Amino acid sequence: MLHCPKCGLDSFEFDGHKVFLCSQCHYEFFFNAATAVGALIVKRRRLLAAVRAHNPGQGLLDLPGGFVDPDETLEEALSRELQEELSITPSLMQYYSSGSNRYLYQHIEYSTCDAFFICEIEDYDNMQANDDISEYRWIPIDEIDIEAFAFASVRRVIKKLINER
Repeated sequence: MLHCPKCGLDSFEFDGHKVFLCSQCHYEFFFNAATAVGALIVKRRRLLAAVRAHNPGQGLLDLPGGFVDPDETLEEALSRELQEELSITPSLMQYYSSGSNRYLYQHIEYSTCDAFFICEIEDYDNMQANDDISEYRWIPIDEIDIEAFAFASVRRVIKKLINER
């Protein structure tokens, strides 16, 4: 960010963490963490993983999910993302864990807070890869390659899931 959104001058200074301060009008802009959600869907000891269709991490594995839109709850966001990406609807969502992450997109690094839910799906009949995923895979829990997943927060939550099973 080069110019102050309040006074328009190019007098913004970044504290290196999360605050931009205008040295002219003293406006403070907080660059807070973006919120994202992910689904842990396990069926017959296999984890549902998505292959990312776009950068960051194109071609790497991820959990189904995505960013929370304004005025949306975590649960609403996850339901929407599962419908958009896989054409499935969760019958149950239970909060499991959260984690911080760094998300580099178009040369800007965003801090995210990722919330993960264990989800149950009753109907997989119409499941297909859409939107931000190129394909999906059912990976046996004991064969998961943690390093094949694009993001640190996802790797950590999958390690936790494996250790608890």
